[in-house]
Amino acid sequence: MTGRQARRAALTRRIVRVVAVLVAAFSLLTAGLILMACIVNDLRIDQDLGSATATVTEVTARRSAVEFDAGGRQVRPVTGVLYPTGLVEGQRVQVEFRRANPDLVRVSGRSWTVAVLPALSVPAIAVPLSALAYAAASPRVHRPAPRIPRTDPR
Repeated sequence: MTGRQARRAALTRRIVRVVAVLVAAFSLLTAGLILMACIVNDLRIDQDLGSATATVTEVTARRSAVEFDAGGRQVRPVTGVLYPTGLVEGQRVQVEFRRANPDLVRVSGRSWTVAVLPALSVPAIAVPLSALAYAAASPRVHRPAPRIPRTDPR
């Protein structure tokens, strides 16, 4: 390998290692921010708690929409309901919402802890894969095999 090829290989290894670290860090940061947002939303709801019976009007892969009466006003939160796992269209569920902002609504009895597993699922895959990529791109140190002294059969 020429000097130029060695420098190019070293640069490629360095880039792969930097990208691996960034991917792992970004996935962990994102998971942490998701959990923090869920905690903040729960605290906001708990500080100004209202409750109602809601009807699930739509369930898609991205959200579950509900409709409920909040103090004589029909509410259909644009972003859907927090922690919608297991909801089906037409189902009636108890919800808790922030009275000052009824668009902030969650299924009763559920909290940010429901989001832990989904939030950590991406880093659970990204971090080990990043570690493998980092290890694969790390320079190999050539160490000669240890010499074993020969014994004379005399």
